[in-house]
Amino acid sequence: MCAINGISSINIDAVRRMNAATRHRGPDASNIWNDEHVTLGHNRLKIIDLSNSANQPMTSADGRYTIVFNGEIYNFKELRKQIHYAFRSESDTEVLLAGYIERGPSILNDVNGIFAFAIWDSLEKILFLARDHNGIKPLYYSISNGVLIFSSEIKGILEYPSVQRAIAVEALAHHFQLQYTPEPLTLFRDIYKMPAGYFGIFKNRTLQ
Repeated sequence: MCAINGISSINIDAVRRMNAATRHRGPDASNIWNDEHVTLGHNRLKIIDLSNSANQPMTSADGRYTIVFNGEIYNFKELRKQIHYAFRSESDTEVLLAGYIERGPSILNDVNGIFAFAIWDSLEKILFLARDHNGIKPLYYSISNGVLIFSSEIKGILEYPSVQRAIAVEALAHHFQLQYTPEPLTLFRDIYKMPAGYFGIFKNRTLQ
């Protein structure tokens, strides 16, 4: 499965707790990366390229971009042949990262797979998040005092100190009426699910 976790600030302790809460999704490796603006965490279940060179968070060769990714890109070998990049692993993660570097968000039109991922652009100070077209892989987020918190599971977000464990009344009403909670709502107030097929750009404390 793998798990992705992240915060748009320096908070290694919180991301360490988020990784611990989602450890069951990726028992093979657990890592944290940060700069002065973002902290990213990942729990890995090794499937493609079992070497440590495919561990995450994964940073581009020039140091500008860093990705955390959960999923599988079925056509990554075909995409790899089309992308001009000095690959250092055999992973689909690096192909996705290189594709974003070369094509930006339009790489999502070329990807065949299931995914939830985040890419930090340290030059433009942009955090890019995306979820696969059918919503197979989960991606939850919350914004607290201008800080974006995201995770593969709600329990990860609840590890952030200022996120409250409060019921979302509107979502609960939908749950009773429809027998499910429609995206982007969840049963927790101020915690949302990225809708299937959507991407988001977080910059200047705002998510679009």
